[in-house]
Amino acid sequence: MNETMVNNLGIQNILNINYGKVFGSIKDLKLGKVSIDSRSLQPGDLFLALKGPKNDGHNYIKEADSRGASCFVVEKKINTKKPYILVEDSYKFLDKLANYRRKKFKGKMICLTGSNGKTTTKEIIYSLLSSLGPCHRTEGNKNNQIGVPLTLSCLDKNNIFSVIELGTSSPGEINKLANIVKPDIGLITNVAPSHLEGLGSVNKIAEEKGALLENLATTGVAVLPRDSVFFEQWKERNNSSNLISFGMSQEADVSLDIIEMDIYKNLTTFEIKANGKDFQCKLGTVGIHNALNATAAFAVALALNLDLKELNKSLKRVEFPSRRLSVHKLHKGSLLIDDSYNANPESMKKSLDLLGDIKGKKRIFVAGEMSELGFEEKLYHQEVCKYSEERVDEFLCVGELWKESQKKDNHKSKLFDSKDKLLDYLREKIGKDSVIMVKGSRSASMEYIVDKLKL
Repeated sequence: MNETMVNNLGIQNILNINYGKVFGSIKDLKLGKVSIDSRSLQPGDLFLALKGPKNDGHNYIKEADSRGASCFVVEKKINTKKPYILVEDSYKFLDKLANYRRKKFKGKMICLTGSNGKTTTKEIIYSLLSSLGPCHRTEGNKNNQIGVPLTLSCLDKNNIFSVIELGTSSPGEINKLANIVKPDIGLITNVAPSHLEGLGSVNKIAEEKGALLENLATTGVAVLPRDSVFFEQWKERNNSSNLISFGMSQEADVSLDIIEMDIYKNLTTFEIKANGKDFQCKLGTVGIHNALNATAAFAVALALNLDLKELNKSLKRVEFPSRRLSVHKLHKGSLLIDDSYNANPESMKKSLDLLGDIKGKKRIFVAGEMSELGFEEKLYHQEVCKYSEERVDEFLCVGELWKESQKKDNHKSKLFDSKDKLLDYLREKIGKDSVIMVKGSRSASMEYIVDKLKL
């Protein structure tokens, strides 16, 4: 959804913030949400027309009007019977609104970034903190230069916590976004090869993510992965003197241990150790990396001086984002694991590890291409294919970038030139003892295969 709540912010406040010129009557005007997408706009919403490289929101004024928009924010005069606000720059309007709401917010601001697990970790943190009172978070993965201001614009004075996710695909984005968010707690989940086209190397990614820490309040807390090779580098960049670490390492302030998974019950159990105490946890999903995401969430709670054992009661209520290790039983008695939301080399390997740990079943991994990996993209695909050899029974892939990997002597790997041909092959192979996992980057649209298999 491309919208955000502003019904607790009067129209006059918006005008005072943005110095826009009003056309039409705004007396007694009640606003619903700020929407930048006419398709999802609801009656009463304010429609903000943003001009992008591919689409111009001004072209959708009539559609927004017909859907019940109560007011418009535009950069040029429009023909409508409803009131509208004329501004010089719609993006600046949004930024000013976001800055205003952030300044008014008196709760604790938690901000996180990383190559893998951002959205899942955000949801776990949100679930834990929501047990204590009204909590606000990034909806979906609105973590870019439009999504973050939209998210901040719906901050409510009654919220006691806000959990904001930051993403990046080019240098300087994290610094810009973190400067807007002004976090009290800054969490980096991890770093792995992703968005290499824009960032160049894993070292550059680590440098980009570290910009979050330079924007921390001096009284804030950095929450960092103790197992990362970049731990010391990030520690040096911390604008705050406070640091809490998490990870598998026993040196971590919040450490993860004794992990067990039941793929058929969609359950992961593990132990957390912190402050010389330990407690058992249960997650309604699978994967060691998800247990690690939960460990990061508990580290954030520790940074907030909260009772971890008490918060642990809320862990079972976490609603995990769709298509991230979602388990489905198929009609033939086989098991389908939908991990099609996104992929990079590191997350591919973690998913292969999970499938490899399942014994006594025919393990089939269905792989789409991984995008934005720069000039070494073919090498990364070869690396993942080779990694699969000792972990699965069949590695079925689709896409040009897997071609080089097929030249190696890996008899378990098969390349298909279309998803439909892969599906035909897969349907013949599936039996009651099969476990199929599907994964790929967003651009690969591997949910097509998942949804066809579920029919």
